[in-house]
Amino acid sequence: MKRYAYYVIGLLILLGLGAYWYTNNQQEQAPRAMTALEHVGDECELIAEKAAIALPEALPFQKLEKLARKSRVLQTCMNDRGYIENPAWVKYARPIAAKQAEAQHISMDEAYETLRRSQLKTFYAPANTPLYWIPAKP
Repeated sequence: MKRYAYYVIGLLILLGLGAYWYTNNQQEQAPRAMTALEHVGDECELIAEKAAIALPEALPFQKLEKLARKSRVLQTCMNDRGYIENPAWVKYARPIAAKQAEAQHISMDEAYETLRRSQLKTFYAPANTPLYWIPAKP
């Protein structure tokens, strides 16, 4: 009799966990809609990937050339679609690049360019940081 009681208790626990899991999955938030910047950014990122896909990257300098091509195509595409570099982001990034340059013993320009390339593909606003891209004024 004890054996059946354990089976029943185990089954009830499993049913309770299943019900809990089912109700939590029903309460998930709907995916948020993409902003115009995110939509344009995704399109331009795809164009940049396609522009650099045929470039070989067997040697280290070729990898750098491929990254530079992607960055340039992304920048041009975003500019063509009406977005420019945010001056507030430049003011925000200069001190960060200076600290990175000092810590890594590299030039300020190299640190700034590395930071800029990492932020080129950020199309949403992280907390307390300005966006890299803003709409150009007509």
